Amino acid sequence: NKTFQPASLLKVVTTAAALEKLGPDFRFLTGVYTDGTIQPDGTLVGDVILVGRGDPNLMDPTKELLDKPALQELCEQLRALGIKEVHGNVVGDDSYFEFTTHGKGWTDKDLKSVYGVPINALSINNNLFWVHVRSTRVNQLVQVSIEPQTSYFHVRNLAVTGGRHTRRTVYARVIPGTNQLVVSGVLPASQSYSQYVLLERPAEATATLFKEELRRNGILVDGSVRVVHLGDLPPAVRRSWKLIAEHESPPLIRALEIINKRSLNLHAEMLLRVLGAEFGGAGTDEAGLRVVKSFLEDAGIRDDDKISLNDGSGLSRDNLVTPRFQTSLLMFLSTRPYFELFLNTLAVSGTDGTLKNRFASGPAKGVIHAKTGTLGDVAALSGYMTTKSGRSLVFSIFANNVRASVSRVRKTIDEICALFVKLY
Repeated sequence: NKTFQPASLLKVVTTAAALEKLGPDFRFLTGVYTDGTIQPDGTLVGDVILVGRGDPNLMDPTKELLDKPALQELCEQLRALGIKEVHGNVVGDDSYFEFTTHGKGWTDKDLKSVYGVPINALSINNNLFWVHVRSTRVNQLVQVSIEPQTSYFHVRNLAVTGGRHTRRTVYARVIPGTNQLVVSGVLPASQSYSQYVLLERPAEATATLFKEELRRNGILVDGSVRVVHLGDLPPAVRRSWKLIAEHESPPLIRALEIINKRSLNLHAEMLLRVLGAEFGGAGTDEAGLRVVKSFLEDAGIRDDDKISLNDGSGLSRDNLVTPRFQTSLLMFLSTRPYFELFLNTLAVSGTDGTLKNRFASGPAKGVIHAKTGTLGDVAALSGYMTTKSGRSLVFSIFANNVRASVSRVRKTIDEICALFVKLY
């Protein structure tokens, strides 16, 4: 009954609420609209508006979900309509969520890391791009490329190639509030360097990629890229738009596998805001959390004054739960018709996800389905295990503020689990 920071164990709460409220077959819809008309000669006179509704996998960089990227599919639909030119702008609409980019209780350090990328209803490539740098001749400028390839960033290359024994100091940074990407420093000869940069304005980057994809599909756009946020336009204006193409995501359960197995914070935060938008009246953290708490109350899971839920991913230091709360939730889920689907979203010991390199040998390999949690001096593990005798157990182990290293605490947690599997 003691409260602990759960770190990423909180993703179990968010994904459980999503399964209960949205259902495993729910699909995110990303639409292309226009405020104009398509002429007989294939000219669209008006803007092309890409409306995001919280799909975290529009690009699917690991190719786990999509046969082709969503933006490519949308462009092919537009081409099938006979559209050849757009006399207007490409607009990115992220108004499905409120325009706040991070969760309550996130630190400045979080906001500069891959764990705290900006949250947006029109997100792409996990809201980060990779900068790849390769050496050239000594004292010459290095080669710089962006992945995904795009003109979104205006690259200012100041980095040079040094001798083989020169110390590497090359570094890439985005000037805040701009699309200026500066690469500076020295890269030793015959070396390469890669670094991610966060997308400060995801909707603008997504709209830019969409415009570039339109061009690759033979659809020329003579306008620019712009973005509209919640509150920028009267509702009547949006209602006047005409839907001309739509991408339907794979079933929600596939997205939950990515959240729970790989523990992606952005995906969990987007899901929380989708819950708010669909059931709470607004695409906000607050609305999403009200939906989550309502789900917990309906499930009969005790949510007293000690429990504090503040985001969807567990990155917030203000989150507090108890082991009893966590195991009660897992017990409830084991009674639901979608339980086997949920179980398969969790990492499997010694097999995949965040447990791939834990329990790699011995009796615990392959018999534990669980969610990990790591945050500063937080280490936690919670899920289901099948013991050597065939018994099924639900477990939650939390460690906060322990003097030992997180790796040592994690090893102890694994030893506890292994003992249960072997002896219980």
